[in-house]
Amino acid sequence: MVRRFSDTIHVRSGVLDGTEGAPVQFLWRGRLYVVRDVLSHWRERSAWWEHSAVAAVHGDGDGPGSTAGREQGGVGTAVRRVLEVGDLEREVWRVEASAGRAGVVGVYDLAHPARPGTAAVSEAPATPVPEDEWQLLRVSD
Repeated sequence: MVRRFSDTIHVRSGVLDGTEGAPVQFLWRGRLYVVRDVLSHWRERSAWWEHSAVAAVHGDGDGPGSTAGREQGGVGTAVRRVLEVGDLEREVWRVEASAGRAGVVGVYDLAHPARPGTAAVSEAPATPVPEDEWQLLRVSD
């Protein structure tokens, strides 16, 4: 059975099975999960059409003409929203993990926004992902 989520999780990355930047532990709903194995790793397109920058172009939300993007007590300039690489793609890790050291092993899909220099063909060093930008997408048990 596969269950879908979009829960924010905290992830500690490191080196696992020779893969740098792999999740090695994550905290979900107050429990610490230890990653046993990386099963797969890929990039996928995000729902860019749901981003607030796209809505602003169409005059919806707090686009450049609204007061929501203005500084308080400042000159009153609007902040222009821009789609970035992380808004267009996310990096997904499918891992086997268990709660604690001897818990039951399950399969989890963890994702974070893609960063410049993290593509498989890139030779630039990967930029670390802040812990609060990870999401749990799916759990298979």
